[in-house]
Amino acid sequence: MKQQNIVPRLATSFHARWRITSKPRQAPGEQEGRSTMHNARTNANMTSLFFANVLYWVCAGVYSPFLSAHYTSLGLNAAQTGILLAATPVCALAIQPLWSTIADKLGRRRAVIVILCLAAAVLAPLYYLASTFVPVLLVTFAFSAFFSGLLPLSDSLVIELADRSGLDFSRIRMGGTIGYAIVVLIVGRLLDMAPQIQFTVVSAALVVFAAHMWRLPEAGIRANAADDPKVSHGKGLLSLFTSNEIAFVLVFAFISSAAIGFIGAFLGRYAVELGEGQNLVGVLSAVSAASEIPILLVSSKLVRRFGEMNLLIFSCFMAALRLVLVGTGIVPVMICGQLLQSVSYMTVYYSCVTYIANHTYEDCRARGQSAFAMVQSGLSVVVANLFGGWACDALGTHAGFLAFALASTIAAVAALVAYVLWRRSAAPQPEGQAAA
Repeated sequence: MKQQNIVPRLATSFHARWRITSKPRQAPGEQEGRSTMHNARTNANMTSLFFANVLYWVCAGVYSPFLSAHYTSLGLNAAQTGILLAATPVCALAIQPLWSTIADKLGRRRAVIVILCLAAAVLAPLYYLASTFVPVLLVTFAFSAFFSGLLPLSDSLVIELADRSGLDFSRIRMGGTIGYAIVVLIVGRLLDMAPQIQFTVVSAALVVFAAHMWRLPEAGIRANAADDPKVSHGKGLLSLFTSNEIAFVLVFAFISSAAIGFIGAFLGRYAVELGEGQNLVGVLSAVSAASEIPILLVSSKLVRRFGEMNLLIFSCFMAALRLVLVGTGIVPVMICGQLLQSVSYMTVYYSCVTYIANHTYEDCRARGQSAFAMVQSGLSVVVANLFGGWACDALGTHAGFLAFALASTIAAVAALVAYVLWRRSAAPQPEGQAAA
């Protein structure tokens, strides 16, 4: 009797298993159609995020590289130029965290980005009304109060949307590089012929950027995020992050960014002193931007192979070397120096934004990227502009480049020693040594 019951039981078990695991029969081509739709949706997301990055860096490319030459054309000296160029990073330090906090608390990064774009677009033409130091300073502060908040908010939104779609951020960031390289070449030539159009173009670019960002989906935190262990409940800068190593990430970012900030601040003035015009600034800026493309193609592999910290340390020394090469004043050598943008700026930028994205609590992502922007576009640039302006006035622009290169090298060595000592003290000790 037991043998007779085996077959019905096996049949029943098989039938139950088949009912659970089987899937409805699909019409021919249905699965292929779904795959095609998924690929099309992924490609559409890639295109939207790619052009979001393009448009931000078009705005930055029209505005930032040509400011020092604009100030020089107004008859302002190097110290005044340094103070004016420090206005944007001061706003990055003082006001930018406000926008990031609002965006994080409301979960409305996209809406905040659009508001900042439109406000900056309205304020940009005020530059036409300012021709002396104090009015120019006031206009710069007003414009920068809104413009300085765009990059960290845009980065945090784009990185999260890319992660949701399974897209590689390095490919998306390449859009910014390409857009920047093209626009600085075109605008450099245009400003040589018609310098008065600069801030009109800035306004137009910001309006286009706002329109595109409004079409992107929002990426706020989940409604139940407050109960999630991935959400920060502490206060202070370090409470935004899951690792205290972030302090050294920001230190190395500061050193390399200060060196690059010096180049950005005084390259236009140096070009004028060398008897060149805005066209040279455009060419050198385009060369530096184009050099980022190869590194972006392999940036993910470099991070996996060497790690963010090793890339940051290496980039600090490359930034110092770049200062020396650009400071020669010999155009071919300056071009070689600008090619180091790939391993002095982009390696820092990509390493930092990916490190922060992976080591930031969920409800702090905009503020995490803002902390990096405060260092990269804020504190480091303030130091570069103020001390750089003093060095160029006291020593001359050529010697100023070399002095800043030496200071950057010393700072990088000191930070490296401190980091090595911290790693040794933070490393877990064997039980025998701990007992001793």
